[in-house]
Amino acid sequence: MKPEFSYAFPKHMRLSSRKEIESLFTDARSFTTGPFRVFFRASEEGETRAGCSIAFAVPKKHLKSAVKRNIVKRRLRESFRLNYPRILKPALEANGTRLIFLCLYLPREVKPFSWLETKMQALLGRFARLSEEGFDLSPDPAG
Repeated sequence: MKPEFSYAFPKHMRLSSRKEIESLFTDARSFTTGPFRVFFRASEEGETRAGCSIAFAVPKKHLKSAVKRNIVKRRLRESFRLNYPRILKPALEANGTRLIFLCLYLPREVKPFSWLETKMQALLGRFARLSEEGFDLSPDPAG
């Protein structure tokens, strides 16, 4: 029996290009929701294939220990991997949109996985609603 979703987190979904990451801070839109400050940019499918690329950042200023920062990033990646296929992927594919975003973790303590997962579900749901309404592809006027 073939699974309904693929829960893989392949390399093409990992945002690692320095150029793309810098573009998120210069000419992308942003908002704060729950424990995240999110920088995102959407583009039409003609530019690239539909889907999503994501990066997670945990500031050293907030969590001094590298071990704690890595735990948080692992938990965020895992919650994204488990929820992306059923919440956000169908909306992006239906509209032929490519989404690039970076989640900046704001709390100053390590939160449990269950809490992070509910916040990630809310974030992905918000992006799915934005995708269905149609992304405003112009840069953020606030900067």
